[in-house]
Amino acid sequence: MNQDNQTIYRTTSARTGKMLAIVLGICIVGGVIFFSMWDYWTSYQAPVVAQMAGAKNTGPAAVATGKTISEDLKFIESSDFKTFAFNALPGEEGHNPEFKVKSGDEITFSVKNNGKSFHAFGIVSDPENVNNVLWNSAIAAASNPLKPGQDGSVTFVAGAPGTYYYVCTVPGHALQGMKGSFIVE
Repeated sequence: MNQDNQTIYRTTSARTGKMLAIVLGICIVGGVIFFSMWDYWTSYQAPVVAQMAGAKNTGPAAVATGKTISEDLKFIESSDFKTFAFNALPGEEGHNPEFKVKSGDEITFSVKNNGKSFHAFGIVSDPENVNNVLWNSAIAAASNPLKPGQDGSVTFVAGAPGTYYYVCTVPGHALQGMKGSFIVE
C-alpha cells in the first residue's frame, strides 16, 4: 500500500475572507440598530430589576370610576440651582402640592418646564428609585427630557390605593426637592 501524504484544503482563503466580511457586516448593522435605539433600551428597567430591588407589588389594575381629573404642574428651580420644585419654591404658596384621587380615577397631568434645566415627570412608589414609573405616567424621560420652555401631558388611570410620589425622573432632581405626594384612596 502506497499512501500519498497530500494536504487536503477544506476551504480557501477567499471563502474565509467572505465569511469574515459577512460576520463583520452583521455586527456593524446590529450595532447601528442597537445604538440608534439607545433611548428605547435605557428608558425603563426590566420589571425583574424592580422586583429584585424589593419594589412593592401595586396589585391589580383599578376599575375605571369615570371621574376625570386634570392637574397642571410647572418645573422650577432656585437661581443657584440648589433647590428644585414643582409650582413654587419651598416656603412659597403652591409648593409641591399634594394630590388625592380615588383608585380608578382618570388623571391628566400637564407639565411645563419653566426652569432652565432639563426635567422629566413620572409617578413612582419610592422617590429614591425614580426608574420605576407606575401606570405609564411618564412625560419625557431622563434620557430624553423636556428642555426649558417645553411642555407635555399624560393621562392614566390611578391604580391600587396607597401613597405614591410625582417626581422629576432626571437623576438627582427628586433628591433636590422635585417631588410631591400623590395619594390614591
